Amino acid sequence: MTAPAGTLTFRKILVPTDFSPHARAALDLAIGMAQRFGAELLVVHVIATTSFPTSNMLTMSHFPNLRDEVKKRSDAEMQELLKAMPAGVKASGKLLEGPTYEQVLDCAAREGADLIVMGTQGHTGLKHMILGSTAERVVRLAPLPVLTIRGK
Repeated sequence: MTAPAGTLTFRKILVPTDFSPHARAALDLAIGMAQRFGAELLVVHVIATTSFPTSNMLTMSHFPNLRDEVKKRSDAEMQELLKAMPAGVKASGKLLEGPTYEQVLDCAAREGADLIVMGTQGHTGLKHMILGSTAERVVRLAPLPVLTIRGK
């Protein structure tokens, strides 16, 4: 499909996922957009380098079995998402590690994404202060459009 001159179009849509219902809602919207624009989807899951509250702030790397299990489960979840893509939607997946918002932004730049579609839990107040917001950081720092879908 060729878009008329001056019309917004997308070639590659990056969709971060944590495999939650709000992330699935964002993926569903991105699938519809990919179909409409003939765009490619890049589904990204970031395995955060989590710290555990101990005297020396252990990270996941201190627990190789846990890290391997998280990767294995994440890969299985990603494969399920990709298998469920509608016919005609070109989609690929990537598993990354590190700070989530940084990995999302770096991947978007590396892969030449021209839109990020992501879910947000919509935390406010104290919960937002404690948990932070990956979506907020991505929106604030991204040099490309970001469409956020608020979870129910």
